[in-house]
Amino acid sequence: MIAKVDAKTKKAVVYEIPKEWQSNSTQQSMVSPQFSHIDGKVWTNNQDDHSTLRLDVKTGKFENLGVAKNAEGQTINGYGMPPDQNNNLYLLQFQGAEIGRIDAVTKEVKIYKTPGPQSRPRRGRIGDDGNLWFAENGSNAVAMFDPRTNNFKEWILPTKRATPYDAVRNKNGEVWTGGEYTDRVTRFNPTTGEFMDYLMPQEVDIRRVHFDDARNEFWIGANHSAKLLKVEALD
Repeated sequence: MIAKVDAKTKKAVVYEIPKEWQSNSTQQSMVSPQFSHIDGKVWTNNQDDHSTLRLDVKTGKFENLGVAKNAEGQTINGYGMPPDQNNNLYLLQFQGAEIGRIDAVTKEVKIYKTPGPQSRPRRGRIGDDGNLWFAENGSNAVAMFDPRTNNFKEWILPTKRATPYDAVRNKNGEVWTGGEYTDRVTRFNPTTGEFMDYLMPQEVDIRRVHFDDARNEFWIGANHSAKLLKVEALD
């Protein structure tokens, strides 16, 4: 099941997966409501069989779009599931080197191979430029996919074995990420190619990241403790 909490009333509404779709291993590991205001639909998944599900918030009914597969028949397991501004959905294939894209209207699935054969895309977001920005955990890189040209760009992080987990582009065009094992936040300017690392004051194991454009602040959670860390860009 997935749930929605009303920020004003503090009440929660729960949407349960149809019982006939459930097993002892049914699990929704990702929920993507960022652009649900476009069509009233919220994307999620079932990690049991790697199928993609979509909830109609108005009716409370789920739609099963099945399992996305590449040309070789390999399942595209969407570890990261960022939607774009039209609520089309991307699937970041952590176990391989592909990303999938599901058209919200036609439901057509397209698969695109990243330039690196062991890139292992993990998590990312759509920037206000309309491009998909994401972390390539296996290539030690951040990458960009342009849906208008179907082209990729990749930038290798200067710190070895940083294994970035997530990436986000801010309103100034900078890309922020962090090392899963290095405890370093990385700030990247795609225009100049400049990287800047910030060493955190404790072990963090950086996973999901967030950039607050209103305050020009980058936020991460410390995966091994009950703390949030903030990096404030002063320039």
